Amino acid sequence: MAEVEAAQLPEGVKTDEAEARTLRGWISGVVRLVAIAFALFHIWTAAPFVGAYPDLIQRSIHLSFAFVLCFLLYPGRPGRSPVRRPSIFDWAFAGLALVGFGYIVVHYNWIMENPSDSTQTAIVLGTIVTLLTLEAARRTIGLTFTVLGALGVAYALFGTWIPGTWGHRGFSWISIQELLYLSTQGILGTVTGISATLVAIFLVFGSVLQRTGGGETFVDLAKLIAGRSYGGPAKVSVFSSAFFGTISGSAVANVVVDGIFNIPLMKRLKYKPEFAAAVEATASTGGQIMPPVMGAGAFIMAELLQIQYVQVAIAAALPAVLYYLGCGAAIHFEARRLKLELIPTDMLPRAREVFAWRRSAALFVPVILLTYFLLQGYTAGTSTFWSIAASFVIYLASATSRQDFRMRCWGIVQALEAGGKSIVLIATLIAAAGILIGMINLTGVGIKLSEFIIGASGQSLFAALFFAMLVCIILGMGLPTTAAYVLAASVVAPALVKLGAIPLAAHLYVFYFAIISAITPPVCAAVYVAAAIARANWVKTALIATRLGLAGFVVPYMFIFAPALLWRGEWLEIGWATVTACVGVIALAAGSMGFFVRPANWLERLALVAAALLLIKPGIYTAPAGFALLGAVWAVQRLRAIPEVQPAG
Repeated sequence: MAEVEAAQLPEGVKTDEAEARTLRGWISGVVRLVAIAFALFHIWTAAPFVGAYPDLIQRSIHLSFAFVLCFLLYPGRPGRSPVRRPSIFDWAFAGLALVGFGYIVVHYNWIMENPSDSTQTAIVLGTIVTLLTLEAARRTIGLTFTVLGALGVAYALFGTWIPGTWGHRGFSWISIQELLYLSTQGILGTVTGISATLVAIFLVFGSVLQRTGGGETFVDLAKLIAGRSYGGPAKVSVFSSAFFGTISGSAVANVVVDGIFNIPLMKRLKYKPEFAAAVEATASTGGQIMPPVMGAGAFIMAELLQIQYVQVAIAAALPAVLYYLGCGAAIHFEARRLKLELIPTDMLPRAREVFAWRRSAALFVPVILLTYFLLQGYTAGTSTFWSIAASFVIYLASATSRQDFRMRCWGIVQALEAGGKSIVLIATLIAAAGILIGMINLTGVGIKLSEFIIGASGQSLFAALFFAMLVCIILGMGLPTTAAYVLAASVVAPALVKLGAIPLAAHLYVFYFAIISAITPPVCAAVYVAAAIARANWVKTALIATRLGLAGFVVPYMFIFAPALLWRGEWLEIGWATVTACVGVIALAAGSMGFFVRPANWLERLALVAAALLLIKPGIYTAPAGFALLGAVWAVQRLRAIPEVQPAG
């Protein structure tokens, strides 16, 4: 992040990644040990021969680690709080978090036997934990979610004062704390359970994969595949960002990690800064929808729908391919139009080096194992555990000397530390989401909002989809993807299901637009960071990113109206829907970038976009019309004389 100048970010804009302290001395050692213990706890409980603890205990220990790290790592007042050490208040908050969640662990049996018989101590500790949760969310993901959580609690307390439809009978502070603190419907609710069992181990796996050489191997593999094609450097960014995005679960984090390498490479080959930044932002944003390892939201989706994670991954496969096909096609056409340079041969890795067993095994074996176990029906936790174990074994076994072995052992320690720290952001935002979800369910406001959307849409699924898109994008402007999805899934998705959408399709639709918000102006966190790295104008970058990611705005409508893209239906139906969708996103990319066979005029661009829209829903008349229109544009451009290019100067 050193290359990102804060001055270049628009004033007042906060990304979904908070700035952590740079600790020194013994405090740094303490935090390192806590982070390593955090990662090891999740590896241990993911092991098939151990398993997770009872729900409340597993989730309490999980949040204990997360909150301690949060208060020690993230300052309460950036720019004013100490940056080299925690303040006395940070230590106090960390201690209170341990006490609050420790009470749940110690008194677990009593809580389970007396679910509605709370003590004064429990209510006091519940109040403290609720406030700490809101504060942790403020430090890591900004003020927005803290305010939403506080408003949710206030609504539950004072709803009886609100007249009309949106009012309710009101709830006491004791009943609110019994739900938020002592039950599995609030802070320690289902979404926190997903974080404590699935998301955490998957984030540790991502960190391990990067630190043991898998990430570097994948980047070189991307260079081999796309390096010498039109727009090669940008396509490499697409491949590598898709990979890193799957394991980071954050578009912004992915831009920072991957962009500091890809963006300078593109600029060095004479790509405009705005275009280079837009490519990185668009590619990084889509990583969370790319199987087999998707962003944290996918695990939450599986739990909310009560289906296996592998079913979500399979359903998301074709839409993810369509997103990146559209992005790659847009890059290809833009590179052709601007005659951008290729990656020089001397900068490309050699195939025999990339595929050498000693190096490639760090990437291929863990990912193949993960995919295999998931397809065999094993849980995501068990599958990830064996993949992590394989990564450790391969990494240590490939050591060439004693000194190299010791360095690799230290590398594993660093991977565990990074993995433990990476869980903090997700854990705190999900805990805060638990407050809001608990209040939504307690007051019944979610049902009211869903009914409002249905009424406003006039019982039209398309209109409801449009409203849902706006809601998800607006939520995503102020919240990380996972938080935006969780909220939208509670309110918007049920309305879409009532109007005829398949539940899985409705949730994927919400998930897509929560993700796309990262590149949608005016608030587009991934674009801000990418533009800062590239030293580019963020407005121009956002407009280009929107064009490059245009398929992301269309694909969700495609699988809503053509469920075959989610592998629903006969093979012939799935195949036909896939063909028309692939051709459609390519036509859309050509129309948006102004190039097909040759540079396109405004009439040809309109025709390309029209062809794309006709191919979105493959009907008996629309699909042939789309193909015919696309063929007409191709024929016209092929027959048109190639304009002479005057030599420069």
